[in-house]
This record gives sequence, C-alpha cells and structure tokens, in this order.
Amino acid sequence: MTSQLFTPVQIGKRTLANRVTVAPMCQYSAVDGAMGNWHLMHLGSLAISGASMLVMEATGVTPEGRITPYCPGLYSDANEAAMRRVVDFVRSISPVMLGVQLAHAGRKGSSQR
Repeated sequence: MTSQLFTPVQIGKRTLANRVTVAPMCQYSAVDGAMGNWHLMHLGSLAISGASMLVMEATGVTPEGRITPYCPGLYSDANEAAMRRVVDFVRSISPVMLGVQLAHAGRKGSSQR
C-alpha cells in the first residue's frame, strides 16, 4: 500500500494538491482580539510550507469566551478587518485553503487581564 499523503484530494469543489493540513496553534498574540503583524508573519510562513490547508488558531466568538485576553476574536468589525488583512496577505502568497478554529472557552474563559 502506498501513502496517500502527497496525492490530491477533493473537498467540495476544491481540489487540494495534497492531504497535509497545518493544525491550529494558539499564539496568544492578539491585541483586543485583533490579529496583528505576528499573525501575518506566522501564518504567512506556514502558508508557504507546502501544506494544502492551514487552520488559524482558536478564535473567540465573544470577547469573554476567549481562552486568554490575547486570543484573536471575530466578534467585532475591528477583529474582522484585522483578520481580513492576514487572510488577504496569505492568499496573495499561497493557494493554501484557509480555515479557522472557532472557539468559546465557556465558564473557563480567561479574557480579563
């Protein structure tokens, strides 16, 4: 049996060049839920790794549901604009498929500094 890892796979209407996915890794580097230059460089470097899919780190759906005060969020227009900047950059340098790990820490959330 040969490995399927580096063979194309179809997901919906998209065909990915291989089956390698970069799993989400929390960076705890967002400011007020907004992704910044750290995310731009971190995700940009992963996007050119050769993997076909890249999943962005745990992203809070509410400010109080973040794991830490430094987790990114998608609960405001400012958060969305900051993530858009990162997504646009990644898409400008790589055909990698992007995903996001939506998260809510529940009552264990630690969003206060």
